[in-house]
Amino acid sequence: MEYTEAVEIISGLFKIDEWMCNEYGERYAVLDGDIEIRLFQANTNIMIIQAMFGETIENSSVANSCEQKLRYMLQANFIQIIQSDNILSFDEKTKRLSVTEVISLVNSNLEYIADRVESFIRNVDFWDTVIRRKTSFVGLSPLLTFSKKR
Repeated sequence: MEYTEAVEIISGLFKIDEWMCNEYGERYAVLDGDIEIRLFQANTNIMIIQAMFGETIENSSVANSCEQKLRYMLQANFIQIIQSDNILSFDEKTKRLSVTEVISLVNSNLEYIADRVESFIRNVDFWDTVIRRKTSFVGLSPLLTFSKKR
């Protein structure tokens, strides 16, 4: 599948009529007022879809003041990585948390792209919920629970 075809499919799934472009040549759109979706081609066979969300973390002093929130995020990440291969990270350009999905365009079709985007959306929603709820997920991880018993 060509990159432009994949962009058209993703545009339809997100109901995006027109993408904006940034200085890096990446397509992006803002959804629900605060979640930025970014698309770009890593090479001819790889497309990257990324969502930036949450408050900006401008410098290390702000990050240190949010230690409990970051602790929750890392605990939740441990659980989520088992269920999803999306990557949770910090986006240096926007200074926000991000979820990234790598989509292979080789032998891709509509169903494959739709499945990957659906998984991506569920993961973004998960992280957005974690940030808003600010709750601990320690009890949900069997490995963390096991290690606490020792």
